Amino acid sequence: MVARKYCAHKLDILPGTSQLDVVHNHVATDDLSFNYMRYGGKVEIKPGELEEFYLIQIPLRGRAQVKNGHQIVDSSPEFATILNPDLKTEMVWHADCEMLLVQIDAQRVKAEAEQFLGRQLKSPIRFEPTIRMKAKQLETWRQRLRHMFQDADRDVMPTSGSEMILELLQAAPSNIQCFFDARPTELANNQMKRAMEIIKSQFDLDLTLDDIARAAGASPRALQYSFKKAYNLTPMQMLRLERLRWARHLLLAPGPNQTVTQIALDLGFQHLGRFAQEYREAFGETPNQTLSTSKRQFD
Repeated sequence: MVARKYCAHKLDILPGTSQLDVVHNHVATDDLSFNYMRYGGKVEIKPGELEEFYLIQIPLRGRAQVKNGHQIVDSSPEFATILNPDLKTEMVWHADCEMLLVQIDAQRVKAEAEQFLGRQLKSPIRFEPTIRMKAKQLETWRQRLRHMFQDADRDVMPTSGSEMILELLQAAPSNIQCFFDARPTELANNQMKRAMEIIKSQFDLDLTLDDIARAAGASPRALQYSFKKAYNLTPMQMLRLERLRWARHLLLAPGPNQTVTQIALDLGFQHLGRFAQEYREAFGETPNQTLSTSKRQFD
């Protein structure tokens, strides 16, 4: 079975369907499961919030309408879906729909993301529900997933899913994708790595260039030069960019009573007008637009 929560969902047979022809093949590891599923009739599925796992649904043929939160996806072989576990889900699978499904433990996704990014995430990771299967940035992930399903079809237990999870996190739109271009380059020296660790872990404190340089064991001038060479940014510009990335992360998955002003002040932005301008330059929209869109989609 996919999971007790998923299998205990409410399933309604819709008008025009006389009987079902259900097939469900399943292979699982500790944190992942790989599934083939069809119902053979038009059904409405109401699992609610999946809570413990993300569920990727890839149609092989046929169509389904999937609602996750307030977003609705007309799913087909071209448009797969990923269900966020903290959002309510409702679906209609048409009679001709056949799906490959990948279930990934939500805590595993969070742990992989935090380890890779060197950050402790404060909000749940939320993906855009639509996965464009022909998107170029997903090519590596598609190939790996194809090989994992081939192994499962041969009764070979799929290997560790870390690479697959990280490739999905890097390629699929989500509220943490903005962090993935912030990793140090391979040429970064130990002092720059230490400086980046300070920026990532203490971004919400009132840091100065001297604070960062002292923690990195470098002179301010040398650190300025190294950052400009590697990132075309000064350490303080990198700090502000880190704060902007966190602002976007929080605005894309806001808490019940969070506001743009509160998020900006908590992250150390004292001038709200300058914050709004820099945010727009970084992400192409204002903080209020991001928050408004998030609330329409997820609240």
